[in-house]
Amino acid sequence: MNFLSIETSSNICSVSLFRDSILENKLEHKTQEHSKILPVYAQRLLNKISIDYIALSIGPGSFSSLKIGTAFSKGLANALNIPIIPISTFDGMKCNISDKEIFYIFIYSHRDYIFTSLYNQSNKISDSKCINLYKLDDYKLYGYGIPKDLKVEYNEVIPDSEKIGILSLEKFKFFQDKDINDINPNYLMVEK
Repeated sequence: MNFLSIETSSNICSVSLFRDSILENKLEHKTQEHSKILPVYAQRLLNKISIDYIALSIGPGSFSSLKIGTAFSKGLANALNIPIIPISTFDGMKCNISDKEIFYIFIYSHRDYIFTSLYNQSNKISDSKCINLYKLDDYKLYGYGIPKDLKVEYNEVIPDSEKIGILSLEKFKFFQDKDINDINPNYLMVEK
């Protein structure tokens, strides 16, 4: 099965092509230009290759970046008449964590706020939320993007399209017949 995987939840634009068990990646760090980079990367990867679906990271994460990734994916999926398989950004990041304790997965939002969920080794154990990082319980932090000047210790886990693509293989049968218009990003508001 051939498919494109897209991850745009942060200031990273990551696109992967899975083709007959061969993986090809395009990645741009620290960008604010997802709308310019994403179509170029997708075109380079898709050069004369047909795909069966698009795996899409649906957040939580940056509102603008998720909106761009989702709009691009819906346009391409509609043009090619293929499904979109939505995957949580945090579930993709969890693929890189082997901690046996309870921990937070996060993506930096703004000022001292993060998008986060609490996980254990096998499951998500809290709803995703946007919260002040200094209000978190005392669990390990795994995530991406907190500026150095905030002086927060955490284990960096970079969101990437490869993990989103791998998880999509498990969910393909469930989502293959879903209407792409019903797939939306996980936008979060700041928790008061």
